[in-house]
Amino acid sequence: MSRFKFLIEAIKNFREVGTITRSGKALSEKITSFITKEDKYVLELGAGDGVITRSILEKMHPDGKLLAFEINPNMFAILSKIEDPRFFPINDSAENMEKYMKEYKIDIFDSVVSAIPYIVLPEELAMKILGLCKKNLKKGNNYMQVHYAKTLASLYKSVFGNLETHFVLFNVPPAYAFRCINS
Repeated sequence: MSRFKFLIEAIKNFREVGTITRSGKALSEKITSFITKEDKYVLELGAGDGVITRSILEKMHPDGKLLAFEINPNMFAILSKIEDPRFFPINDSAENMEKYMKEYKIDIFDSVVSAIPYIVLPEELAMKILGLCKKNLKKGNNYMQVHYAKTLASLYKSVFGNLETHFVLFNVPPAYAFRCINS
């Protein structure tokens, strides 16, 4: 998807997209920098048009599974074009992740990467999704979140009990990569 088409889609559906530009290379690299070849089962939330998805696929286990949720139908159509036998795009809300975990025979995730714009979600839904992430993420492993402000840093800290903040200057706009270790 071109940057212009992404911008148009973002303006039309800001509550779903949460940003007006796609993630840049520096942000994609930072948010996926904690994923290793040991990560067999990865969950991606708010996958957009697949910029971060591709970086996850490069770094994760060669025989793994990546479940990628995207609710925007236009973004999902582009995301679905990624061809990788480990990749399973899902056009549904992240609150239904456990249904798909059963379908794809995943007991627990090794990593979670999210670009969900929690700031525009109702608080109850945000807490439900984050609670499911915590419950279905291996203890001691990483939950990573893309953000464009530190506004919700306390939300992630309250759910996971810890938070590392990484500022990514070389992104338009500059962004934050939050990392929480599931306790």
